[in-house]
Amino acid sequence: MFEHMKWENVYELWQRGRYYFPKALTDHVSVETVFVEYKQNGYIYGYDWLESEDAQKRKQLIENNPIEFLHFTKSTNKGTIQTAEMLIEAQNEEELAAVWIAATAKELSEYMIGNGVGRYANMLHMAACEFLRTRYVLWHHAMKRLAPDIMIPLSVLENIVCKDAEPVMGLIQTNTVLLKSSWSILRYSSLKDGDLLESRLRISP
Repeated sequence: MFEHMKWENVYELWQRGRYYFPKALTDHVSVETVFVEYKQNGYIYGYDWLESEDAQKRKQLIENNPIEFLHFTKSTNKGTIQTAEMLIEAQNEEELAAVWIAATAKELSEYMIGNGVGRYANMLHMAACEFLRTRYVLWHHAMKRLAPDIMIPLSVLENIVCKDAEPVMGLIQTNTVLLKSSWSILRYSSLKDGDLLESRLRISP
């Protein structure tokens, strides 16, 4: 039987759970713009989401050896990059919550371990996507990952018994706080004077 949740109910769960992490959940994600020297036609502009230690190494590489960065460095996958861009562009707390829920729940939905985590995560993911689809171009179905990491130990995921969606929302919020404390978003740009490009994901009203 097809199961679904209304976004209003999902967002109510988010607001109820944020009591335990008020500021960590409501703050927008930070992004650091790193200038890339590029003297060919066109420009460099894009995002990457890296563990904080790797982000520092990446910035040093760009400063010290931009040629190696341009030609030999691979970014993370397109799904997580799009998630980073959507988080940066979120206009209010509700949009921010929906992006975190949709991306993290998609990863948790892969844990079909018979305790309800995967089932309720899938319901949360679909509800958040329904809210977001009138605001953003959503992730392509072929994107392999939407969140850079699930930092909650598998032993915890395996021992949670879910009778409703609330425990899964707790997992999503916990993972969000862990990601924000240990991962960084870099914006690569060869544009002068800090110019920013218009969003390619935001749907005009």
